[in-house]
Amino acid sequence: MLAERGEAFSSTLPDQDGARRDLLLILAACESQAATFPIVALEHLLRLGQGSRAALDTALGDLGRFVETVRLSRARTVLGKLNLRRELDAEVLATGGDREARRAAACRFKRWQDARINLGDLTGALSFRAVVAELSDLADTLIQWAVDEAVIATRHRFAGIDAATRFAVLGMGKLGGRELNYSSDIDLIFLYEPVVGATDPNGGDDLHTAFCRLGTEIIRILDEPTASGRMYRVDLRLRPEGDRGELALSRRETVDYYWTVGRPWERQALIKARCLAGALAVGEAALADLIPWVYPADPPIEVLDEARSMRRRIEERSRTADLKTGAGGIRDIEFLVQYFQLLYGGRNPELRNRATLPTLRTLATRRILPVHHADELERHYLWLRTAEHRLQQWMDRQEHEVPNDPEQRLRLAWRCGATGPAAVIRFDSDLEHTRSRVRMLAARHFLAVGEEQDAALALVVRGEADAKLAQRLLKPVGFRDVAAAAGNLARLAREPFFVLTRDRTERSLAALLPLLLHLIGDSPEPDQTLSNLVRIVDGVGGRATFFDLLAQRPKALQLFIGFAGWANFLVDLFGQHPGLPDEVVDALATRPKPATALRGEAIQLAQGLADPSAPLAFLAARELAVTAIHDLDGWSIDLVGERLTVLAEAVTGPCLARAIHERGKTWGIPLSNGRPSRFAVIGLGKLGGRELSYASDMDVLFVCDPGGTCPKVDRDGEEFWQRVAHDLTRMLGESRLYELDARLRPWGDQSDAVTTTATLDRYWSEPRELWERLAMVRATVLAGDPRLGAEVVELLHERALAPPRPADAAAQVRDMRRRLEETAHGRDHLKRGWGGYVDHEFIAQYHCLGIAEPPPRLSTADTLRFLAERGRIPVEAADQLIPGLHRLRFAESRMRLATGKAVSSLPTDHAGRLAIARRCGYAAIADLDLDLHLARETARYWFDRLIR
Repeated sequence: MLAERGEAFSSTLPDQDGARRDLLLILAACESQAATFPIVALEHLLRLGQGSRAALDTALGDLGRFVETVRLSRARTVLGKLNLRRELDAEVLATGGDREARRAAACRFKRWQDARINLGDLTGALSFRAVVAELSDLADTLIQWAVDEAVIATRHRFAGIDAATRFAVLGMGKLGGRELNYSSDIDLIFLYEPVVGATDPNGGDDLHTAFCRLGTEIIRILDEPTASGRMYRVDLRLRPEGDRGELALSRRETVDYYWTVGRPWERQALIKARCLAGALAVGEAALADLIPWVYPADPPIEVLDEARSMRRRIEERSRTADLKTGAGGIRDIEFLVQYFQLLYGGRNPELRNRATLPTLRTLATRRILPVHHADELERHYLWLRTAEHRLQQWMDRQEHEVPNDPEQRLRLAWRCGATGPAAVIRFDSDLEHTRSRVRMLAARHFLAVGEEQDAALALVVRGEADAKLAQRLLKPVGFRDVAAAAGNLARLAREPFFVLTRDRTERSLAALLPLLLHLIGDSPEPDQTLSNLVRIVDGVGGRATFFDLLAQRPKALQLFIGFAGWANFLVDLFGQHPGLPDEVVDALATRPKPATALRGEAIQLAQGLADPSAPLAFLAARELAVTAIHDLDGWSIDLVGERLTVLAEAVTGPCLARAIHERGKTWGIPLSNGRPSRFAVIGLGKLGGRELSYASDMDVLFVCDPGGTCPKVDRDGEEFWQRVAHDLTRMLGESRLYELDARLRPWGDQSDAVTTTATLDRYWSEPRELWERLAMVRATVLAGDPRLGAEVVELLHERALAPPRPADAAAQVRDMRRRLEETAHGRDHLKRGWGGYVDHEFIAQYHCLGIAEPPPRLSTADTLRFLAERGRIPVEAADQLIPGLHRLRFAESRMRLATGKAVSSLPTDHAGRLAIARRCGYAAIADLDLDLHLARETARYWFDRLIR
């Protein structure tokens, strides 16, 4: 029965022949207990044999223990250091022997735990992170046990001093980062806290010698082979002075060594240093003293260059097939991460993580690396580390090279999850793709910045770079005019107001420059982007502080570069409003202000001013910039429209209040029957729908109560409100806040700008043209008396919206749409052209006519959803129309960000169209055209179906 089950399971494994050979070994080993031997244990043994011969040998050497491990699901369990130490002590105690017997027991324990972790790994019960954590905790446990044993063995050398409280062990490399490999050696550094005047009581050896002998004993316990194998190969070459250095130094000597003669590569090595055994307080104190050295606020350029040089030297000594040190291997990712830790860790404590994967996440969160690049590097790191594990697990050897032998390569492919007749081809393809992508990303973010470029960065910042060097540095970024770009970089580093901080400004900018140039290279027009960035920074007071803020907030830097590259017209705002960049950086550090808070700030700014347009223009510029930056960072077009509408409301309200107040001071507020006359501004069109765009004017309707007289002058109330409307329009227009358009009032330009409620009531008591009814669909209160505004909106709904559509309504709308389309003839118009978003607006407005209750939200997308919920249009119509509406308005919004004008026509020349394609996130014009065509085709399809 056991043999049959084993045969059946073997046929499901990649290496079926090997599994059958293993089955014979297993059956022979469990012959005496075949009748009761658990099937699951048999299957686990066969699975173990597929991935680790060393672990299978260990399991077959003690089948009873293996069966118990399976029964208790211990291979699925992350034990951690406390449980591992408890089990180790029990196993060593059970020997009852001398030191060597205890050491042999510890070696057996290590070998068995390796087998347990292998089993959890190969059966999928333990994730990669769990595997490396368990391997690291196992090493920590055994090193601490070795320290305890060595302290006992050398106790006589310490003259009553408790060495255990003064001797510390630092783990370096993957052990320090708690990401240890299988069959890994362990990199250690020993240090101690001295006691002044202490000597060896037996021969005059000083305490230093005693601690060195303690270190020697620790190495012997861990590294010297026993009949049960060895625990670990110990490598102390990372200690101060390497092989020439003392085996152990005092804490002070260790710290002084690094601060005085420490080399750049040692700084990088200490990123992963962790105190893992002995007197933890001693080790942690030393590491705390070294944090400013490892992570300087202004890292010397030679340190950054050494990180690249060391990576290249390692690669030169490695073989191409090496997963760890070869091109595109694990080291590329580790060194890339450590490079950014050295560059930014001094200012960003969260980057001082010892482990690679969590640091990658932080780099992405801080936007130092693009999120999609960090995600990709994480996937590749896991793939490479897993492949490396599969190499090392097989025979418990420290191997990193993919074998060339076809049979061995096939087995490795199987162990890495490739199956079927094309397993090797699939494995090789995955390997090639992974390594090529890793090398590409490493080159882009790290390796491609060579030794010469490091010096060039500082020279260009100081304006001293020669033309050839600047050409080599800046041409790959995509600058067409390299000389102008070099001049602009020098201009960025100038400190016009704080001359004494000029050096700091240059260093701060130099630290930002690699990422800054990378981000500029990704913009549509690098020359324009850098020029715009200079214009922005020209409005900054203390540039060193500003650059430091950007260094601490890489996300803000990314957003500023996006702003400079994608929103040319808004860059003018920074020239018009000194101090605006600092305000924007601060605003980006917090959530956008709620509408109530923004209105409150606007009211406070306008308080007491006859003309509040200047401070309100600054507020509007700040909020417009913040909105544009968030837009470029991924806000939806609906959210952008809502935010721009909130800003319009916040600014218009205080301006209207000041216009009323100033006019009232000389004329007096009109009174009718002893009561103040009321005035309201109604928003229409995109303003009413809360979907304003950049550079939009505002369609409004001015309404006031009829009659009334001004108490201070012989003027009637309606003339007062005409003057107020004029003052408001002038105030908003002259300050370049908003252009108000009141042409949708009754009788249009043939009537006064302000309409009384009586006139409005009389006008809408008669049937009106269909286009006028459609224009009132999105009416909402913008500013002024809220009760009057609500009365007007209700009247418009009752008179303009609620009545049923005329019999020829569809024909009228189709005719209106045709005429609008004709006005866009010869232009690729996103709004009025064939399938433009006017189709969406007409569908929404047409089907709102005759509705008993207006939509709660008036944007076109929300109205389409509302109509679908009410059954007035098919649900699939809304589902298909809304994405196209967003796509068309998004493209229009990107053009307006670039030009600062209310443009809706796409450029037809190749260069202009390619630029807008890139601004919309497309690599090619064809991709943009395809998406827009699909959006227009869908719009026209539903327009023809729903308006007939």
